[in-house]
Amino acid sequence: MAFGALKQEVHDASLMTQADYDFMAFVSAHGKTYGTVAEFNMRKAQFARAQAEIDELNAENGSATYGHNFMSDWTHDEYKQLLGYQANKKQANPVMKLDTTNLADSVDWVAKGAVTAVKNQGQCGSCWAFSTTGSIEGADQIAGGALTPLSEQQLVDCSKAEGN
Repeated sequence: MAFGALKQEVHDASLMTQADYDFMAFVSAHGKTYGTVAEFNMRKAQFARAQAEIDELNAENGSATYGHNFMSDWTHDEYKQLLGYQANKKQANPVMKLDTTNLADSVDWVAKGAVTAVKNQGQCGSCWAFSTTGSIEGADQIAGGALTPLSEQQLVDCSKAEGN
């Protein structure tokens, strides 16, 4: 095959589609790197899925324009890991050291009236509710309130598998 014919054949064949160029622009813009060809192809497929969703949203909504972001190559499970409570790792208030030289060796909170009668949780697995009500009951009494027994059952009744 003559060089000219080969050059024409390569020119005629579409080596990269517009989707390929878009994905490569995304990779470059977001500094993405992938460890294997398999991961590259999987991420490219995720990007294509995101592009299809973006195209659909843009077609049905004229008041907003949707586009890609750094998560466009993520799976749904990877995105879900961002959701939910995450403890703030930065301490908002500095720790204040208190003087401990004047503290008693022990405190009898029962004698001080800050403990309700012993309760039996049975076999229902609600220790969390009993420890919660017990600590709130005692803290309220110590802070100057009355010792008021709280309902563990009310906490358990409001608890659902998908969250409280």
